[in-house]
Amino acid sequence: MKKLIILFSSLFFTVSAAFAAQTADAEAFAKKLADEIMADVVKPAKTLEQRQDAFRRIFLSAINIKTSARFTLGRFARTADPEQLKAYESALTDNIVRTWAGRFADYGGETIRFEGARQSEKGDFYVTSKIDIPNTENDVEVVWRITDKKDELKLADLIVEGVSMLMSYRNEYAAVLQQNGGDVADLTRKLNDKNDALDAPVVKAGAKKQ
Repeated sequence: MKKLIILFSSLFFTVSAAFAAQTADAEAFAKKLADEIMADVVKPAKTLEQRQDAFRRIFLSAINIKTSARFTLGRFARTADPEQLKAYESALTDNIVRTWAGRFADYGGETIRFEGARQSEKGDFYVTSKIDIPNTENDVEVVWRITDKKDELKLADLIVEGVSMLMSYRNEYAAVLQQNGGDVADLTRKLNDKNDALDAPVVKAGAKKQ
C-alpha cells in the first residue's frame, strides 16, 4: 500500500511539473510576441506601411490564420469553396494588420507587464498581461489565448478588456452573412472595401482635398 501511495504521488508531481512547464512555455511565447511587437512595430520611428509590414510578419508567424478565419465565418465556412476561403483569409489578414498597425502608431511610452498564465480545461493557455498607460491610472488588460497543437504554440486570440478579438469579428460578420444569404464572396468584397478605406489618407476638417 505504501508503495502504491508513493507511486501515485510521484505520478501526480510529474504531471503537475509538466503542466507548470507548459504554462511557463505559453507565457514565454506571449512575452516574446509582445517584445517583438514593441520592438519592431510600436517603438521605432516608422511609416505606417513599414509598421504594417512588420506586424504582418509577426502576426502570420504567430497565428494559424486558416483556423482563425474559419472560426470568424462560423457555420458559413462550410458552404464556401476553397477559393472563396482563401480570398477571405487574405482580406481578414489585411484588415487585422491595417487596424492594429494603425492603433500602434498612436502608442509610444506604454509598457507591458505579464501577470501569469493558466491552462483551461480544454487545454488552452490564458496569459494575462497589463498595458501601463503613461500619466494615467488606467491599465489595459490583455489576455493572450495560446494553443499547443502538435508541440507548436500558436496565438489563438487576444482578449482586450474582456472582449475577444476573434469573437468580435465573428459576431460582426455573422450579421453581414445572414443578410446576404451566406455569400462569403460578398463579405470579402465588403471587407476589401473597408481595408481600402483604412489605407485612405484622413482629411482633416477644413483641409482641402488634393
